[in-house]
Amino acid sequence: MEGLKMDFISSEALENASSMEKIYMIIERVKRGDVVVMEGGLTPSERAELIETTMREIDVENFVGIDVHTLEKDSSSFFGFSKKKTVVITIIGPANVMKTVKKQSNLLSMVADVGNNG
Repeated sequence: MEGLKMDFISSEALENASSMEKIYMIIERVKRGDVVVMEGGLTPSERAELIETTMREIDVENFVGIDVHTLEKDSSSFFGFSKKKTVVITIIGPANVMKTVKKQSNLLSMVADVGNNG
C-alpha cells in the first residue's frame, strides 16, 4: 500500500532561507511525490519563480508539475480602512497526486490519488 507523505513547514523554518532555497526545497520534495504544507506562503515573485522553475523541470514520465493552493484571511490596517489578504497556509504538491481541491472562505479540502504519483 502506498502512502502520502506530507511535510508541514513552519514560517520560522523558512524565514532565513533565500527565495531560491525555498523554491528548490519545495520542488525537491514535490518531485519525490510529497505534499508540502507551509505556514504562510510565498511572495508573489517567489510563486512566479516556483512556477517558472517547475516548467523547466517537467518530465512527462517522472514529474508532471505542481499544484499550489492557498488559504487566506482578511487583515485590516490599524484603523480598519484598508483590507488585504494574508496567506495563512499554502499547500503544494504533485499535479498528478492532488486530484480534487475544494476551497471555501476558511476551508481547503484536498483529495489525493496516491496510486498514480510516479
